Amino acid sequence: MKKFIYIFFAFSIISTSCTKEEGCTDSFATNFNIDAENDDGSCEFGVAGGSWLTQSITTTGSMSVTFGGFPVLDSTINYIETNPDSLDPYKLTMTENGSYTQYDVANNPVEGGTWSVAGNLLTLNTPDTILVLTVNSIDRDNVSLSLNIIESESEMGMEINYDVTSTISSLREW
Repeated sequence: MKKFIYIFFAFSIISTSCTKEEGCTDSFATNFNIDAENDDGSCEFGVAGGSWLTQSITTTGSMSVTFGGFPVLDSTINYIETNPDSLDPYKLTMTENGSYTQYDVANNPVEGGTWSVAGNLLTLNTPDTILVLTVNSIDRDNVSLSLNIIESESEMGMEINYDVTSTISSLREW
């Protein structure tokens, strides 16, 4: 009986010492585990690191204009922009210290500011406004961000109403 117990403990020790630690093995991930030998699919990624190159901007929504209470314009907006010269932002570089730089298609810096993330909301503090975008999805190489603009304004007796959502799809360049 003692031999059986010794063999059982020896086998348990050997099999336990042979198991490899699992975790995130991607060094670009926010939860990278340097000790992990087997990737368990748990990697999480943030917006910082590399540069985000915009591939397309999909804009949907509506705009209406009334004059003296009478409808003048009631329009639905639905288009996808993929021309690099028309994509704004074209390229965003987000650093770990909370600053960002926006570049045009010729790789010239256009503006810079600060950024922060709370939950799935990305806040960009630009030189002239604050933008709050929703992070729809993010992985190692792709991000989808949405910006919703709901505005009403009056001008020369006209009431103008906007309800537009722009979804930005970008690839990360490491």
